[in-house]
Amino acid sequence: MPKQNKLGIHKKVEEYVLRILTLLIDSALRSKQDKIQTLNQARRDIEVLKHLIRLEYELNIIKEKQYIILAQILEKISMMTTGWIKSFGTQKPLY
Repeated sequence: MPKQNKLGIHKKVEEYVLRILTLLIDSALRSKQDKIQTLNQARRDIEVLKHLIRLEYELNIIKEKQYIILAQILEKISMMTTGWIKSFGTQKPLY
């Protein structure tokens, strides 16, 4: 990968991946009442990451095969995060 891509858009992709990982781990360790805000931040960052990955593909920074694999993984993560958020909406309040 050319140096300009490693230090440019790909660096942002790496930052978002680490941020999402941090948010999801943080959510797992929080109490039930505090999880939703953190999960919503993670969901937003996942959507941004999807767009960055698509942009990398459109700019020919990553190959089509890599893009397809990453897009599928991100879609699964997004669905799991959304399901986690929805699971809190079906539960009774804790008070």
